[in-house]
Amino acid sequence: MAIYLHDFTFRTDDDESKLLSLERRTCFASFYPMNIFPTKGLGRVTFDPVTIFYGGNGSGKSTILNIIAARVKALREIPFKPGQFFDWYVDGVKRHVHGDFKDYDVRVDPLSFNSEFPDEWKGIPAESRILTSEDVFDKTLNIRGRNREIDRQRDMVAQKWWAYNVDGTHTNMTSIHGPEYEAWKNQHSMRGKSMSKVIKEEVGLNIKTGSNGENAFEFFMEKVQGNALYLLDEPENSLSAKWQVKLASYLEGMARFENCQFVIATHSPFLLGIHDAKIYDLDSPGVPVRKWTDLENVREYHSFFKEREGEFL
Repeated sequence: MAIYLHDFTFRTDDDESKLLSLERRTCFASFYPMNIFPTKGLGRVTFDPVTIFYGGNGSGKSTILNIIAARVKALREIPFKPGQFFDWYVDGVKRHVHGDFKDYDVRVDPLSFNSEFPDEWKGIPAESRILTSEDVFDKTLNIRGRNREIDRQRDMVAQKWWAYNVDGTHTNMTSIHGPEYEAWKNQHSMRGKSMSKVIKEEVGLNIKTGSNGENAFEFFMEKVQGNALYLLDEPENSLSAKWQVKLASYLEGMARFENCQFVIATHSPFLLGIHDAKIYDLDSPGVPVRKWTDLENVREYHSFFKEREGEFL
């Protein structure tokens, strides 16, 4: 089992204060991702082959993955542009500042990761990537858009076939150049062929799609190929309980046998139950490591089904 990301250190309150002091304009509604983690006590984090950040909505688990992805330069499906404070947070700043009374230098180093290793060992595999629920939705929308375009082209070809083979429309060619010649070629290519054959030759078939859950599961199988670090932001979105169980099993196998390392943001009990996963609880002070069975969300599920246990008999 592989570990590419061994440790990662988030900003202290002092570091964040230095960064925020560089911006004197007051026109910002948000200083994201500042002021989220110091109050939680999140500092240096260590990782296992499967590490999970658990927490409720607004706990910062997705932000953690975005910060790590930016620092280790993980690949993205969709561009992520959160703003200058995010860039400062990740990359640090070296700046000479002209103060009211004297000039001074501000230096905040880039976020530290794999701190116990020499620089030549800090490399993260080039194929490492972050995968988000937005990526899954984007793929689904792209497929739907491409199928709509195929449908449109199919209708256009069908109209031409009908005009050439049924209505008797024909083109008089006066030159072997230009649009008349192209129309004449198109017309004669459709002669003696069925409409279905012409459509298959010129347009092709629609892209096969399944349910949202099937599409999402196929997306993760396509993108998670082994020998890399994968940051998964709430991968359970769009997945039913059945597909979440399948995804958990797939990720566990890829970590065990294909040298994948996973860092996952989730509150799905099925993913939290991955064997030997290291789980950080962002809903508790100090962000302790907990057993999945001790997490509030999991215990809510357990209580719900325990109270109705008799209904399953």
